[in-house]
Amino acid sequence: MAKNLDRIQTLVITMMENRSFDHVLGYLSLPEFRHPAWARIDGVRQAQAYYAHEPYPPRPLTSPSLDPDPPHEREDIAIQLNPPLGGRMHGFIDSYKRANPGARLAGVMEYCTPKDIPVTDFLARNFAVCDNWFSCIPASTLPNRLMAMSGYALVDRTPDSYLQIVENLFYDDPDNLLYEWLDRRGVSWRLYHSGTFFFMQMPRLAIRYEADDGQLFRTIDRLAADFAAGDVPQVVFIEPLYEDDPRRDGAQATDDHPPASIWGGQRFLKMVYEAISSNQEVWSNLLAVITYDEHGSFFDHVYPPAIKTDPPAGARYTDGFRTLGVRVPAIVVSPFVETASLCESLFDHTSILKLIGEKFGNGNYTALVDARPVASLSQALSEARLASSVPIPGPPAIP
Repeated sequence: MAKNLDRIQTLVITMMENRSFDHVLGYLSLPEFRHPAWARIDGVRQAQAYYAHEPYPPRPLTSPSLDPDPPHEREDIAIQLNPPLGGRMHGFIDSYKRANPGARLAGVMEYCTPKDIPVTDFLARNFAVCDNWFSCIPASTLPNRLMAMSGYALVDRTPDSYLQIVENLFYDDPDNLLYEWLDRRGVSWRLYHSGTFFFMQMPRLAIRYEADDGQLFRTIDRLAADFAAGDVPQVVFIEPLYEDDPRRDGAQATDDHPPASIWGGQRFLKMVYEAISSNQEVWSNLLAVITYDEHGSFFDHVYPPAIKTDPPAGARYTDGFRTLGVRVPAIVVSPFVETASLCESLFDHTSILKLIGEKFGNGNYTALVDARPVASLSQALSEARLASSVPIPGPPAIP
């Protein structure tokens, strides 16, 4: 078992939406923002330029929202990684322009700074940043979230409308899906949701939700009180509000998915951090990971590593993936990691499943996940070093 993994009693998983590493955390490599511990961090490179008939170099964020939402299906990402005119990772403007010619194209080349994301910046400076974490496959939301929940996906794109709920659309073996994997091993878990949630697309889980007495599924407004009282299972899933269009229903998304403002996500992350750190006994044995399902077509300069992902049996696509998806932000929040640590191991979302396999499955999750050539998230505990104390700093105020 990895260093200090036996001391972790609570694992918290939060997955946001549609932002790349360079877009969110790339500024950490710039001289005016860099911490001494981040000398090797692989962030924004000011000298780079991305072309669509003219240069569009990376630049600081000019607006907290980007409308319309950049396209991020499989074919769009293929253009971003390998544009027709050549130049790996130079196709982000080309892809956006094809879908939305009149859009503010430079928006996909912008990067945040601390004033834009004060809570994320606080977490990065107080805990551990992973600068080599990729989405599982170069595809959109649902395929990547299914990979994160099971290690495989039967679909390679996200439909425009709500999916028809059909048994076994996403998974057939109950030992693959994380929730059921935990059940079979007697591992306690709970999911806190903010309204619309992805697990309702999974028939067996949706049935359990309808029959649940509040032990497995709770609304987000219960989170703070539960943690303060120590009412915490071994694995906790915390979901933001997936309401991406700010013009619909009057709800403010908290998942960071464009065109919604990133301020909703900052308020959500502040609430999550304050809740999980509120009880000293719980906090002192906790590991949390905050990451993003995929890059949402925002720029990144690192070409994804070559990792072959073949279509599983029963898949609704036949052309396998040859690389990981685009790099995404990931922060490990725990008293077991040193302030401003950097984790450079190769991770993707199945790294979380690998850690769970190590912690609760005698070292194994499933053969498919175990064989995937990425590190377990437990590697972050070794790379980030044990903190010399167990601080519970408070995040900054949000306007």
